[in-house]
Amino acid sequence: MKQAGKSKAIALGLVIGLLSSGTVFAADEVQNESTVQSDASESSDKSSVFDISIGTELMSGDTTYSTGGVVTFADGSSANLHFPVSELEWPLDIWLARVDAGINVGSSWRINGVLKTNISDPDDPMKDSDWGVFYLAGDPYSSPSDLDVYSESNISDFDALIWDINIEWAFLQRQSWNLYAGLGYQYQKFEYDGQLIQETIYYLGTPVGVSYGDGSVGITYEMTYKMPYFLIGTDFQLTPNFTVSGSFAYSPWVDAEDEDHHLLRDRVAQGDMDGDAIMFDVSGTYNFTSSWFLEGGFHYTKIDVDGDQSVSMYGFPVLTQYEESESTQTSGYLNIGYRF
Repeated sequence: MKQAGKSKAIALGLVIGLLSSGTVFAADEVQNESTVQSDASESSDKSSVFDISIGTELMSGDTTYSTGGVVTFADGSSANLHFPVSELEWPLDIWLARVDAGINVGSSWRINGVLKTNISDPDDPMKDSDWGVFYLAGDPYSSPSDLDVYSESNISDFDALIWDINIEWAFLQRQSWNLYAGLGYQYQKFEYDGQLIQETIYYLGTPVGVSYGDGSVGITYEMTYKMPYFLIGTDFQLTPNFTVSGSFAYSPWVDAEDEDHHLLRDRVAQGDMDGDAIMFDVSGTYNFTSSWFLEGGFHYTKIDVDGDQSVSMYGFPVLTQYEESESTQTSGYLNIGYRF
């Protein structure tokens, strides 16, 4: 997980040197009623404006993956198991630091970029559920849909890295509003270390055993998303100093990879999945002067992917099984920025 810090530093340098969000396309000149309004309007009329902003973001949500279904064993045999057999819910209730940058190119084009990294760890535990354990062991009284094992683990270490780059084209411009479309690419990587808090074993719905963690890391997890996307959005200049923006993005080609490592059994599960994602963003920007501005906004991301997961123990392949993963991310953010 130490590599994540180096990756964040490299990505930060790239994004600050390139781009990102924070302001809107140049609007037609508006007659102002004060000196501050005049300064802000003059800045927005420039054909090329670079801006950069920093701030914080509060994210909530989770990444949940489930396995089961069709299973192919190392000897070539297969079975159709209950789905899900296992499900792990990894929390995403975190604070992020973010750097945004952007540049207007001419009167119709804009390049944006944003880099985000965590400044806190999740407070909620990871939840791990297993169904049909006794049924698979041959117990005649149990069912494949019985919840047999449930555990929670504390997140002892966590790293998040998110960066996004897009290019927008304002294809329709009016005095106080614009419509734009564009293309973008978003990268997300989350890394977890988990320490067992408590694990409970159930038989036919009744607890029959409880064990507790000893404070050591028992599981690690990594999830990476790569998402090229299409974008459409609009800007409304409500006053000479205040603009509201909204956008919708869709990625039909999400590529996802994850790795779950149960350390005590040296069990490694690696998934290769694909799917789609949607992203909504609504923000407001207030220009204090021609240079300084404040931006606040709301962001929502929903990612759905599925594919195959390969499982090995002590370095030997055991099986391949079906895997689904879903991530829901809701954020509110606030930035302060400077326009050059």
